[in-house]
Amino acid sequence: MYEAEVSEKFRNGYLRSVCNGCRFDILGSRMEAVMIKGIIFDMDGVMIDTENQSNLGWLWAASQKNVEMPLWLIDSFKGAPAKLSQSFFDDYYHGEQDYWEMRTMRTEHVYKIRETEEVPVKPGLHMLLDYIKDNSLKCAVATSTQKSSAEKSLHRIGAWDYLSGVVYGDEVEHGKPEPDIFLRAAGFIGCEPSECVVIEDSINGIKAGHAAGMKVIHIPDTIEINDDIRRLTSVVCHSLSDVPDIVDTWNEGKVADVEGYYENAKINRVYVDRVHVKKAFAEYTAAYNADDPKIKLKVDHTYRVAALCERIAKAAGMCAYDVELAWLSGMLHDVGRFEQIKRYNTFSDADSVDHAKFGADLLFKDGLISTFLNGMVKCTGYKPGALEDRYSSDGVFLYDRLNKSDMEMLELAIRCHNMYRIPQGLNRREQAFCNVLRDADKVDIFKVNIDTPLEEIYNTTTEELMKSDITDEVLEAFDEEHCILKAIRRTPADTVIGHVSLAYELVYDESVRITVEQGYLAKLMHFHSDNEATNRKMAMVREKMDSYVKKRIGEKDA
Repeated sequence: MYEAEVSEKFRNGYLRSVCNGCRFDILGSRMEAVMIKGIIFDMDGVMIDTENQSNLGWLWAASQKNVEMPLWLIDSFKGAPAKLSQSFFDDYYHGEQDYWEMRTMRTEHVYKIRETEEVPVKPGLHMLLDYIKDNSLKCAVATSTQKSSAEKSLHRIGAWDYLSGVVYGDEVEHGKPEPDIFLRAAGFIGCEPSECVVIEDSINGIKAGHAAGMKVIHIPDTIEINDDIRRLTSVVCHSLSDVPDIVDTWNEGKVADVEGYYENAKINRVYVDRVHVKKAFAEYTAAYNADDPKIKLKVDHTYRVAALCERIAKAAGMCAYDVELAWLSGMLHDVGRFEQIKRYNTFSDADSVDHAKFGADLLFKDGLISTFLNGMVKCTGYKPGALEDRYSSDGVFLYDRLNKSDMEMLELAIRCHNMYRIPQGLNRREQAFCNVLRDADKVDIFKVNIDTPLEEIYNTTTEELMKSDITDEVLEAFDEEHCILKAIRRTPADTVIGHVSLAYELVYDESVRITVEQGYLAKLMHFHSDNEATNRKMAMVREKMDSYVKKRIGEKDA
C-alpha cells in the first residue's frame, strides 16, 4: 500500500487506538487481533546515541553567542521538524537570535566531536535488526534528520541493508508530531498503520506515532516523559533488546507485561556496588578452609568469570543495566562450590550434588542473596541543569532486592550455568543472560585446565593420563562439533578432548575471540602423550578446532 492510500484511510477516520495486541476503533469496541508486520525506527537517540552530542553542540553554540540555552528548550527540538524547532527557539529568544546560524554552529561542532569519537550504536540494535530479518518483518526509518546526514549515519552503523525504506525530515511537509512521516514509512514497507510498531525516544515522535494509529514503544534516552505522554505509548522499556519479546508477545495474542517493562525503564542508571559485593563474597568464602587449594581455585575462578561476563555482555550489545547484572551473575554462579567442598570434599557433581542447583537454592531459597543485593544502587535523581552527569547524590539509595523478573532471571542463569542445554521456552533476554554466564564459565575452564595439576583435573595419575588413548566414539563426537557428554568418555585422554569440545558450545563470537587471546585452548590442545596413537588423534583434533575457530572469528583474529 502506498503512502497516499494509507494517508487517505487515516484521514477518513480509520484511526484506531492499539492496546495489548488487539485493535480498537475510535469508540473502543474490540476488533480483530492485528499481527505486527513492520518496525519503524526513529534514528537519533533510538538507533544511534547522538542526543548527548547534539546537546553539547547546542550548548557550545549558545556559549559562542554569549547566551544561555536551557536543556528543556534543547529537548523540545528532539524529534521536531526544523520549522517547529525554530518557532520554539524564536519564542524563547524573542527573535533576538538567529536559529539557523546557531543550528549550523551546532552541527559543525557535532561533526568535530565525531572526528575523534565514533557515534555509538544503541545497545540491542543489531540484535533487533537480526530479529527483524530472521522473522521476515518489514523495517523502515522515519527521522527528522535531513537526508544527507541521516543516510551517512545509517550506512556507518551497518543498518542500511536491513531497511525497506527511509523517510527523511526534508521529505514531508508536516513533521513530527504530525503523523505524516510514519504514514509515509508505512506506505514504503506496504503495511497498514495498525500493523506497525514505532520505536521512539522523543515526545514529538511519540505523539506522531500515536496519531498515526501505530503501536509506540518508548525507549527513554535524554528525555523523561510524564504520565500524559506515557498514555500515548503501548510500552516503555529500557533497551532495544526488549523489543523482540514484546513483538512476539503481541503476535502470539498475549498481553505484554507493560508495568514490568516500565519499572525496568524507570531505572535510568543502575549499577552494582562492586566493592560491597566483593566484600560480601570475601566474607562468605572466609568461612571455609582458606588453606584448601580447591577453595582458592574457585575464589579466583569467580572473579575471572565475573570479568568475562562483563566483557561478553558488552560485546553482545546489552544495555549498561544488564551488563551490571551479568557481572553479578558471574560473582554468584559458583557459590554452591564452597559448601560442596566442605560437605563432600570433591568438585565432582556425580559424587556429591549438582553445584549449580545447590548454589541457586542457597541463594534464592535460603536467602543468601540478600547478603549481596543490599549493595545494589539505584540512581534516579534528575537534575535538568546537569548535562554530563544527570544523576545526583540526592537520587541515590540502596535497596535490598531486584524486581521480581530480574531476580528470577538471575536465579535461572545460575541454576542453568552447568547444564548441557538451557531450557526451551526462554525469552531472548533470559537466553542472553544464561548464555553469557555459560560462555564465561567455559572460557575460564580452559585456564583452569592449564593451571591446575592434571591429577586433580582428571582424577587420575600422570602415568595413566600419559598412556591413555582417545576412543573412537569420543573422536566421532568431536567431529560433530558439540560438547562431548561425560557418559561416553572412557579414558583420561577422552576427558581432555571433552574439555576442548567446550569451545563448540560458546554462543558468542567474542567468547571464541577471548579463548584465542588467552591461548589456553591452544595449550590444552597441545597435550603431548606417551601414546603415539593419542598424539596422532590429538593432531586431528587441533586441525579440526583451528578450522572451526577461523570459521567463527575469521582468519585474522584466529
